[in-house]
Amino acid sequence: MRFLNHPQIDRLSIWLAGFFARICLGLFCIGAARSWALPELQSNNEQPAIIIKLQPSAEIIGSEIFLRDIAVVLAPQANSEKFLSLRIEKAPGPGMKQLLSRAKISAALSSLNNIQTETILKGPEFIQIYRACQTLQEEYIRLVLHNYLDEQLKNSEFKIGAIKFHGKNRFPAGYLTAAVTRHTSDKLLGNVKFILSIQIDNEPNDPVSVSAWINRYEEVVFTKHELSRGTLVAGQDLCMRKLNISKAPENVCMHVDDAIGKRIKQNMRAETFLRSSMLETPPMIYKGDRVKIIAGNGLLLVSAKGLAQTDGHMNQPIKVQNINSKRNIIGRVVDHSTVEVAF
Repeated sequence: MRFLNHPQIDRLSIWLAGFFARICLGLFCIGAARSWALPELQSNNEQPAIIIKLQPSAEIIGSEIFLRDIAVVLAPQANSEKFLSLRIEKAPGPGMKQLLSRAKISAALSSLNNIQTETILKGPEFIQIYRACQTLQEEYIRLVLHNYLDEQLKNSEFKIGAIKFHGKNRFPAGYLTAAVTRHTSDKLLGNVKFILSIQIDNEPNDPVSVSAWINRYEEVVFTKHELSRGTLVAGQDLCMRKLNISKAPENVCMHVDDAIGKRIKQNMRAETFLRSSMLETPPMIYKGDRVKIIAGNGLLLVSAKGLAQTDGHMNQPIKVQNINSKRNIIGRVVDHSTVEVAF
């Protein structure tokens, strides 16, 4: 069989084939476009779930635990801040730890209003919570005490010894300042207790107390040389030297006048500080002294010679004997040679 080639018929065939090919391609593109657009259309109609990822542990700065402290929140911008600022519960004390359960967090989440989107909570069943804290360092306490004592004692010489903190030395994180508000010692020497006011970021915190040994150095009376028992102290026997009075007896002599004219009650070595208990005021009249006995009533004054039977101090009673009558009577010492008796 022989085929005949007809130019018009060939051109028509080619055109029809191309026409059908273009139709098929168009239908394919429309179908593909519809299939790709479907997921996007669905995502615009349905809001994704809010996911909250809990951390296994968290350090808390403030006194309250918020969701932002313990979790990462994946939520639309409109809801994000509401979730992050959600209060869960009170934080533990500074430096303390506690376990926070998922149940507690779920209960807090259920309190949120106007949240229609599904919330998914992920993470451990318990979160280890630790409250950040700081302590009062001894160097800082020593500086605070030194400034206070310098103001109270003016030009006195002092040194601060061992410091002891009373109570828990744990405070919230932040800018901490302390100041002495009062002390419990009248003389500010030896073991002294101080009350400190505390502020964190300029907000008042509970006051605390510390005790410290305060060494104070003052000039006191010393002996220049040895003094025997019964010696009447004179100015040339004494000198002034500095002594740590916080470790000295309370009755140490602070002024030379406290000792001059007194009588030493015991043997004293050189370079020894004097105490009032080592001294006594010598009697104005000694036993065996001859005295004048006087008696009067304002209109009449009589006198007689007498003999002291005991030592007597100024204005103190003393026993004397009237030399003429040999009678013993009680009188009051007036001066070194006179005894007054009642008329």
